Amino acid sequence: SKALKIPQSQALAKFLLFVGRLEERKNICGIIEAFEILKSKYNLSHKLVLAGKFGFGREKIKNKINRSKYKNDIILPGYISDEEKFYLLKSADVFLFPTFYEGFGLPILEAQSVGTPVITSNISSMPEVAGESAVLVDPKDANAIAEAVHKLISDESYKNDIIEKGYQNIKRFSWEKCAREVSTVILSRGR
Repeated sequence: SKALKIPQSQALAKFLLFVGRLEERKNICGIIEAFEILKSKYNLSHKLVLAGKFGFGREKIKNKINRSKYKNDIILPGYISDEEKFYLLKSADVFLFPTFYEGFGLPILEAQSVGTPVITSNISSMPEVAGESAVLVDPKDANAIAEAVHKLISDESYKNDIIEKGYQNIKRFSWEKCAREVSTVILSRGR
């Protein structure tokens, strides 16, 4: 696979992943907080990869990272290509998507399509997209996010069950249906 824009010194072993715009509505600070809980409470060896460009709330997010005791384990590759995105999605132990708001939540399906378990929000469009096939959490509760990650990485049969449900879930979204729903979202934004 193509080399990622990640320094050799931070070669990825195990990692948790978020892909998308790094902005407040995506709950990046909550993800970082959950990561800190996992590190301190469970001595987690994983890295946290936050892939994407910064958006609204950039300073707040950067401050949160810089003040983190675990900032050396937080990797920011910046904008990534589709090829890099799928490589990361496939390689991640858990895909974190506990955002506050999503129009549709396509990254959930992208992660499920490559067999990566997803933790997402129990609000907005996410429960509709993920159904029973992802771990749904309150995005405002960093402890809940951390506990969901810990359960996935420490309980193999639970993790496999979520992965299997993910594969079943993406079958609900034929590309035709997906295109129809995406166009509905786009059209409704234009109003």
